[in-house]
Amino acid sequence: MLTRGMKPNMETYAHLTHGFCNEERNDEAKKMFKSMVNHDCRPNSDCYFTFIHYLCNGGDFDTALQICKESVEKGWVPNFGNMKSLVNGLVSINKVDEARELITQVNERFSRNIDLWDEVEAGLPR
Repeated sequence: MLTRGMKPNMETYAHLTHGFCNEERNDEAKKMFKSMVNHDCRPNSDCYFTFIHYLCNGGDFDTALQICKESVEKGWVPNFGNMKSLVNGLVSINKVDEARELITQVNERFSRNIDLWDEVEAGLPR
């Protein structure tokens, strides 16, 4: 695209990022997501949410956590299913404290589903 003088937009980057994730090429997906930001294409909430979903499916919970924190800072919280996958994934890689911190952060900024989060948090290992 670039060699032909076409400037990719946010949608183009999002599709490429998600395509790499679908092919389990998370390193390329991460580069594409960064490239989107570096080329002044601002990812929207759907880009963040979908990227988190694919990263969790691929087992890259550390990057998913980083992307989730960026999303929350922008005022966007992924749906409960994606968040629960991330929390459970963090627990699976022995990052229980990070999972608890994420739940706390989400509860403080977004009171919706607080009862569901209480249930999830109660099930975390001590």
